[in-house]
Amino acid sequence: MVLPIRTNARAPSPGALPAVAPVPARHYRVPVRVAGPLVWAAAMGRRRSFVTDAWKAVQALPHLVVGVEHIPASGACLVLCNHYTRPGLGAWWIALSVTGVVAAHRSAHVPVDMHWVMTAGWRFGEGDWRRWAIAPLTRWAFARVAVTYDFVTMPPMPPAPHEMGERTLAVLHTVRLAQRLATEGGLLGLVPEGRDTGQLLGAPPEGAGDFIALLVATGMPVLPVGFAEEEGRLRLSFGAPFVPAIPSRRADRDRAVIAQVMAAIAAQLPGDNAEPGSCYYNG
Repeated sequence: MVLPIRTNARAPSPGALPAVAPVPARHYRVPVRVAGPLVWAAAMGRRRSFVTDAWKAVQALPHLVVGVEHIPASGACLVLCNHYTRPGLGAWWIALSVTGVVAAHRSAHVPVDMHWVMTAGWRFGEGDWRRWAIAPLTRWAFARVAVTYDFVTMPPMPPAPHEMGERTLAVLHTVRLAQRLATEGGLLGLVPEGRDTGQLLGAPPEGAGDFIALLVATGMPVLPVGFAEEEGRLRLSFGAPFVPAIPSRRADRDRAVIAQVMAAIAAQLPGDNAEPGSCYYNG
């Protein structure tokens, strides 16, 4: 398959998109039949299939899916999605919903388990008591979840000075994982913003474009996904896979690559810039 190369793309400004979804009332809870076994497996250091758990979590939820024809039936893919969250809709629903839908549209004979790059822990500001009471617990818990699902943890963005070594190791680990998945035809997912922004589409940190360029260079095309809410449903929109144009000049690479990626994701979000595509409702 020959994939299009995006050039001359301009990243949308965060203010050009709605800051929140129009129907923010629903509270999404992970089902006990998923949360219970996950807690047990994480405590015991055992592996679980994230695809299986994701499907159990999302199959009963009302959702709208657009552009399913763009989900590759086989082959490696780097799935990039916006980091939309709100009270009652945690960031884990991005990975759960995207994974559940993608896996349902992959061929039966190809690897379907999906790996994600996730935060190593929550971060709180200076003077916030949660920095000492909650943040260490999240690092402990997230590390065990990553082992259970074979995810990669990365320090919250932007990394603190003492976390630079940890971030470098995480980048190397992710690149090696991408190399393996590119050979096996596997799936790798991440959100370029890397943190809560309070917006439907936020600004990625410096270096996100360079990181994505490293992963694309392993042979993984980008599958852009827009994650939002619409009429009380989760809304996932998939764009056509593409290979970002990577400038040969390193000084231009970060900004050029992330501009292409964020423009592709923005086109999948509700609004005037949304691309048309086939869709289906569940619920």
